[in-house]
Amino acid sequence: MIRHLLPIPAVLLAAGVLAVTGAQADSTPAGVAKEAPRVVPAAKLVKAVGQREAWRARAVRAERVLRHEPSVQEALTVASVAYDVPRTELSSVAWCESTNRPDASNGRYRGLFQFGPIFESSPYGRAGLSVWSPLASAMAAAYIVRHGGSGWSPWECSPRGKFAP
Repeated sequence: MIRHLLPIPAVLLAAGVLAVTGAQADSTPAGVAKEAPRVVPAAKLVKAVGQREAWRARAVRAERVLRHEPSVQEALTVASVAYDVPRTELSSVAWCESTNRPDASNGRYRGLFQFGPIFESSPYGRAGLSVWSPLASAMAAAYIVRHGGSGWSPWECSPRGKFAP
């Protein structure tokens, strides 16, 4: 008895044959003809939902790529190539200063290369980048070594070993 009271599209929808979309009963002003619901085959609706999910997955992957924060090793390599500072020297000082931890802190010194106020005077600090970013720290260290005129002297650690001249 209840089956006979259901409208035909709803019965077909329940059977998985059709899907009803586009009904605007509540939003239609008085005196305006209501739009008839569109009947869409369920397979077409499933395909559209699948395509939407595929696009959403692509967008999530693209967002991850754009927000990619390089690892310490990647950051050291990029800085080495960008400023022609040997990667072994960058790696040695980063290990000595922070054991390759970008979140290391020791009083007023912080980051991968344990920067103090010198980070803010580098182009990366002036650009507003974070000292906690491995890439910004590595680039700033390589910049200071290459263009600062004093090599590794601003750091307590030296590429040749801790406290080496």
